[in-house]
Amino acid sequence: MIRRLLPLLLFLLLPLTAQAASDARMQIEILADDEKGQTVEYLHGNIRNAADLALPQLWQRMVLQADLDKIPSNVKAVLFLQRATPVENGVSVTFNQRRVLSFLKKNDIAHIPEQPNWILSVQLTNTSGRPMPESAAMLQEYAADTAPTWGYGLDGGSESLVLHWRWLDSRQITLSVRGTSRLGELSETRTVTTGDPFMQLKPWLSEIMLQARNTYASNAAPAETTPAPVVATENTADPRKAFLTLTIERQASLPEPVLFEEELRRDPRILDLSLKQVNRDGQQYRLQLRGADDQWLAHWFKRRGLTLSPTIEGWVAR
Repeated sequence: MIRRLLPLLLFLLLPLTAQAASDARMQIEILADDEKGQTVEYLHGNIRNAADLALPQLWQRMVLQADLDKIPSNVKAVLFLQRATPVENGVSVTFNQRRVLSFLKKNDIAHIPEQPNWILSVQLTNTSGRPMPESAAMLQEYAADTAPTWGYGLDGGSESLVLHWRWLDSRQITLSVRGTSRLGELSETRTVTTGDPFMQLKPWLSEIMLQARNTYASNAAPAETTPAPVVATENTADPRKAFLTLTIERQASLPEPVLFEEELRRDPRILDLSLKQVNRDGQQYRLQLRGADDQWLAHWFKRRGLTLSPTIEGWVAR
């Protein structure tokens, strides 16, 4: 009798298994963190809490940054939970893709319905036209390491994404984007500070990968998915870009502004972020925005416990 029922049970479970495996973004591991009081024992004994910890990671993978504020703060992970399994170092959480997508559509939240997956190629060329394979390999590895965080895949998709950075001189670098991804082809030149190529290009890489990911969003306009080639330098006037000064009037330990800068650089609405001044009261930055709209900054800082006020030359966050 059991042998007869086994094939039927496997057949009934197959759709759930296929659904869980169809999108890698649905599976998140919450690992123990003793400093936060999240020991293995605590996570194993509080499965629902572990799922609630996984939910913000799911939204980061699927929802456009501009629409994160639309997600109600009282939404519980149990609404979308398919499975939560204790593992050696924490809990493996799997969300139900159908329920997640239904919730996002119902609440009109811009999201990426299916995980983009590309064959990525990162290329670097110095001022002499010679390849820089070591730095290129480090950037390629960094893109692969951060892929689960931002909800894209690099494990052999059918679309290609080719990023080629070429040094014009010691400070000016041109990025050429090619391939069959929805991002299309574009070109951009920026002025950077001198230093390690990997550190120079890491924020730019994160930005372009997010930009490519966002072209697969549920509300992506045709003009955004196939942008016209743009070549712009620091001295080139471009009506789609805006510069402003951002002052952070807040005393902070050294790691805090570093983490803040990394997070702000990853936002696709920011083309460039450079530190202008540091004193004991805070930091001042020069921002280059993609477009003239800067109103979203107030919501960005509000989510991080700061109030943003406009000034003649930009914004002040306190």
